[in-house]
Amino acid sequence: MNLKERKEIIDEKLKNFLSEQEYERKDIEEIFDRLPRFILRGGKRIRPSLFLEGYKIGGGEKIDECLEASLLMELWHNSLLIFDDMMDRDDKRRGGKTIHKSLKDQIDESTAVSHAINVGEYTHTVSIQALARTNFPEEKKYRIIEEQTKWQKKAQQGQALDLILHRKPLQEIETSEVLKMYELKTASYTVIAPLKSGYLLSPEENEKTEKLEKYGKEIGKAFQIKDDLLGLFGKEEETGKPVTSDMEEGKRTLPLIIAYKNSSKGKKETLKSIIGKKSTKKDLKKVREIVEKTGAKRKSENLAKKKIKNSKEISEKLNSDSLSEIEEFVIERDY
Repeated sequence: MNLKERKEIIDEKLKNFLSEQEYERKDIEEIFDRLPRFILRGGKRIRPSLFLEGYKIGGGEKIDECLEASLLMELWHNSLLIFDDMMDRDDKRRGGKTIHKSLKDQIDESTAVSHAINVGEYTHTVSIQALARTNFPEEKKYRIIEEQTKWQKKAQQGQALDLILHRKPLQEIETSEVLKMYELKTASYTVIAPLKSGYLLSPEENEKTEKLEKYGKEIGKAFQIKDDLLGLFGKEEETGKPVTSDMEEGKRTLPLIIAYKNSSKGKKETLKSIIGKKSTKKDLKKVREIVEKTGAKRKSENLAKKKIKNSKEISEKLNSDSLSEIEEFVIERDY
């Protein structure tokens, strides 16, 4: 079963799971009805796919039941996206409106944000329900909740570091800080949590947990570096969000920090005058040119490839064709 086939099956399970949710009143349902549309209009389903792969690496054979449990990871991911969109003040996600933006079009901003926070909390709550209702042994499900809690705390610390770096002047930020943020915010819940959680659901005990964690740290950082490059050089119709959004939010990405450190005084001032402010296509062109001419784009791409190479060395020992496919997807993707 390749990534595309897994995505199709997971999408169908998500659709069924969300359609089964019950609400006390019609006006409450109208608020939460945005959630299926938000989740199902896009997404790569990498996290549930990794959950399934961790389970298979551990010798698991109840594939359909595992796919049901894997919804835990996709729903948790989407709850974080809802909160992230509010923190970043984004209006678009996956080519459509974010949850808080869809609500702001109908009610006042404060109430819209309050509703969106509640929808995010609800999404996290039902993620636990997705795991709890499966027929796996209770002790296995408890171990996964424990594991998820561990990596959720890491991701929340990573978000805190992201916001801290937002306030820090460009000249004071080290690339090591950005990479640490990638490890905490992205690698923790994008790769390590789903892969290890799926493995903990399997018949095996702890033989491969250390390898899986090392793998997750490497490919997770590569995933985020690629995300940052797409945020700067990608196409809106493929990424699903405005090409200037990362610049306007003032995101401290690896390509940007490398470019700043390798720029002339004049180019440094140009970057400071653009990053974190309302940007035009002309501003985007200037930043792209600086990132390319300073070698920051090439250095970021090379680091991502190095991380992928490191992850391949680990996945070869795990005998997983699906991990190899995910590695290729991370480095080759354009969305």
